[in-house]
Amino acid sequence: MHYSSVLQFFATFSNNLNEIIVVGGYPIIFLTVILEGLPLIGTIVPGHVAIIVGGFLAHSGIMNVWWVVTVSMIGAVLGDAFGFYLGRRYGINLIDKFKRYFFIRDEHIKKAQNLLLKHTGKAMIIGRLSPMTRALMPFLVGIGKTSHTKFWIFNFIGAILWVGSSVILGYGFSFGFHAAASYFGKAVVGAIILGGLIIWGYRFVNIRFHIFRRYELFALIINVISLTILALMVRDAWVASSFMANFDIYVNGFMNTHVSSTMINIAEFVSTIGGVMVPVTISLIVGSIFLVQKRWRSATIIIISTISAMASFSFLKEFFLRARPDNALVLLTDPSFPSGHATMAAVFFFICAYLFAPKIKFWVYRESFIVLCALGTIAIGLSRIVLNVHWVSDVIAGWALGLFCATASIILVRYAGELVKGRRL
Repeated sequence: MHYSSVLQFFATFSNNLNEIIVVGGYPIIFLTVILEGLPLIGTIVPGHVAIIVGGFLAHSGIMNVWWVVTVSMIGAVLGDAFGFYLGRRYGINLIDKFKRYFFIRDEHIKKAQNLLLKHTGKAMIIGRLSPMTRALMPFLVGIGKTSHTKFWIFNFIGAILWVGSSVILGYGFSFGFHAAASYFGKAVVGAIILGGLIIWGYRFVNIRFHIFRRYELFALIINVISLTILALMVRDAWVASSFMANFDIYVNGFMNTHVSSTMINIAEFVSTIGGVMVPVTISLIVGSIFLVQKRWRSATIIIISTISAMASFSFLKEFFLRARPDNALVLLTDPSFPSGHATMAAVFFFICAYLFAPKIKFWVYRESFIVLCALGTIAIGLSRIVLNVHWVSDVIAGWALGLFCATASIILVRYAGELVKGRRL
C-alpha cells in the first residue's frame, strides 16, 4: 500500500471514529463477555474490562447505557451457560488437557472448587467477580451436577450484579476522568491511566508467570515515560497557545535566520537517508530474514513495532491535521504532527539496540553501538527541525511515539509468546 493511501485510510478512520465505536462497540462487548465465560479462552479475554469501558463511553455520550447493559447481560448469561454445559459434557479432563496453554494453575481450580464447597449460589456470584475464577466457575458448576434450575437462577442473579456494578464503575470512572481532564487535559489523564494499567499488567503477569527478564523492566520504564511525553505533546497540539507552541515558533524563527547553507545540506542528506520508508523497508527485510531463520520472537518484534508505529503516526497526522511551518525549505503537503521521520527512526534504532547490542561481546563496542543508535535517532529528528518542515513538538512527539511502539512490542511479544507456546521464546 502506498504511503499516501495509508494517510487517506487513517483520515477516513479518524473522521468517523465515533461512528466506528458505536457500530463496533456493542458487538465487541457482547463477544468478549461471552468468551470470558468459557473455561479456557475466558482466562485471557477481558470481558469485565469491556463492560467497564462501555459504561465509561456511555457516560461520555458515545454509547447508549441501556444497550451496553443489554448486550453485556445477554453475553454474561450465554457465556456462563456455554461454560456450564461444557462442564456437563467434558468434565475436568478438558481443563487438565489444555490448562498449561492458558496459564490455568491448579491453585486457580482449587480456589474455585473451595468456593463451590461452601455454597453453589454464592460461588457463582462471587466467582464472577474474581478474574482467577470467572472463567472456571460455570464449568466447575457443570461438573458438579448442579441442577439446571438452580444454575439458571444464580446465572441471572450473578449477571445482573456483575454487569450492573461494572457499568456503574465505568460511569464513575468517566465522571472522575472528565473532572481531572478539565484541569490537566484529557491526553495527560488518559496517559496516566494507561501508564498505570501497563505497570499493573506487567506486574500482574510477572508475579504469576515470571516471564519478563531484567532488561525488559528497562523497556517498561521507557514505555511509560515515552507515553507521558507523547501525551504532553498531544495536549499542546490541541491548544493554540502553550509553552510548546511558543517554543515551536521561537525555534522555527531561530532556524530560519541562523542556520548555514552547509548545515542545511547536511540536514537534507540525513533527512533523505532517514526517510520514513528507509527504516520501514530495512526492518521488514530483516524481519523476513529472521522468519526464514525461525527466529520468531525477533522477527515478530521488528514487524509489529514497525507496522504499529507507521499506523500510529499516520492516524495522528490525519487526526490533528496540524499545518507545517510556512517557511519550510522542502515543500510537503501532508500534516505535520507527529514527525514520521522521528517516529520511525526511534523505532528502528531502539529495536536495533535491543536485538543486536546484547550480541556484542566487548562492552566498549556494545556501548558504542548503543550510542550510535541514539545519535542516529537524534540526528534524523533534528534534520527535520533544521529544514523547518516540522515544529519541535512534532519531532519530540515522534520520538516518544516511536519509543512507545517499540517498547510495547517488546513487552507484548514476550507475553504473547508465552501465551501461545506455553514457554519462553
